Amino acid sequence: MIKPLTRNEAELVLLLQQGDMDALSGLYFLHVKQLKRYIIKGAKSPALTEDIIHDTFIKVWENRAGIDSSQSFKAYLYTIARRHLLNLMKRAQFEDGIVNEIKKYSAEADRSTELLLEYNESNSLLNEAVQHLPPQCKEIFIRCKINGQSHKQIAEELHISMSTVNNQMGKALKNIKEFLTEHNGFLLILAAIMK
Repeated sequence: MIKPLTRNEAELVLLLQQGDMDALSGLYFLHVKQLKRYIIKGAKSPALTEDIIHDTFIKVWENRAGIDSSQSFKAYLYTIARRHLLNLMKRAQFEDGIVNEIKKYSAEADRSTELLLEYNESNSLLNEAVQHLPPQCKEIFIRCKINGQSHKQIAEELHISMSTVNNQMGKALKNIKEFLTEHNGFLLILAAIMK
């Protein structure tokens, strides 16, 4: 394994571009401590910080051939990490907004017999909406919203990144919302999903 002290950053970047996994490890050890301090300020969660760092270095590896070795690698690394954090925060705000909207409508809901009938109809509509999801979206949605698993549990069990789980949940919620809006059952179904 390459230790960060045995090679400078520029040499490690050149080796990384050639597909050298040890160079990636060397760059990781060179930057991980400072990158953690930088990300935790925005993430406010050690677990989320670790996920962001992991996903950042995966992205670096996947895009290694396109790295401009004449530019600062640290700036490139921090840009990827910052963008990933911002995307996760936007997704969380979106999901929180939907949950708050559902809570607002469910608090106002009347518990009459008519509502129970509509609820039963909306459950059927929700099942139909879930059946129309792409396979991975469907599996992740069911694990999260039906089975109550966390995004982290799902990522570990399916051997995918947290960002993939987040992206698939976003797609699932968007597709379900569109389906239900077309079928006039949006508010009742969303209330059922988020309980």
